[in-house]
Amino acid sequence: MNKIANQSTELDATGERFLPEMQGTIALEHLHRYALAKDFAAGKIVLDIACGEGYGSAVLAGTASRVYGVDIAPDAIAHAKAVYQRPNLEFRVGRCAEIPLPDQAVDLVVSFETIEHHAEHEAMFAEIKRVLRPDGVMVMSSPDKLEYTERANHANAYHVKELYAEEFQQLVERYFVRVAMLGQRVLYASAILPHGLHGEAIHYYREQGPAVQTASGLVRPCYQVAIASDAALPAVVSSLFEQIGESDPEIHVLQHQLEHAGRRILGLEEEVAGLKTAIQ
Repeated sequence: MNKIANQSTELDATGERFLPEMQGTIALEHLHRYALAKDFAAGKIVLDIACGEGYGSAVLAGTASRVYGVDIAPDAIAHAKAVYQRPNLEFRVGRCAEIPLPDQAVDLVVSFETIEHHAEHEAMFAEIKRVLRPDGVMVMSSPDKLEYTERANHANAYHVKELYAEEFQQLVERYFVRVAMLGQRVLYASAILPHGLHGEAIHYYREQGPAVQTASGLVRPCYQVAIASDAALPAVVSSLFEQIGESDPEIHVLQHQLEHAGRRILGLEEEVAGLKTAIQ
């Protein structure tokens, strides 16, 4: 369960959700993506697929003429309707393979960290093309299976069908004429950099042990971000998203880990005390 602090409501874990109160790496990653999409949303009609509890859709509504947030979970949509109320923001229950909007209804489709949670990739793209206007733009992110899972030796129980970076790009290119691919990874801030877009490569260096790795764009980005259209692409720039607060975001992560370890130690101490009582 994910607990929503601003309403004390628990939402069913129908997948991973970003919540506004989250800190650290996950916040940098999610907020940066929506900040990027917000730049493209100005004056547009926008669809946010898998909007979750609604925070990202509300961010987009700050510049868009209208935003539709769609999510498969009725409880998430109910929460979003209650918390994020704006005249240009509407939430609906729906699936990515069956979007509750008419044909050619939106100018911009946003889908962040959704595609890996289901196996209906082709159906999802067919629906995106159906609801998107001919000159519309899609912005979508996906974890790179190689970096996210294999090299990190991490299996996410919520991920149904992850894609390698090349597979993700090929999928997008099957449906859109023009595609720009960007990489995202958290440095001291979240960075989203183009992969040598239009020949203007960013020469990025990363020192790891005795080796120095280099690439045009980020070295080994964890996430891939696709910006796609059948018309001209919007201007794509390199960007950093830095979160300034009372302390560095990574400290929040370490504090959380420390609190978890403390609870674990307390539990073990209680278990030992119980065993001692049983022995006596």
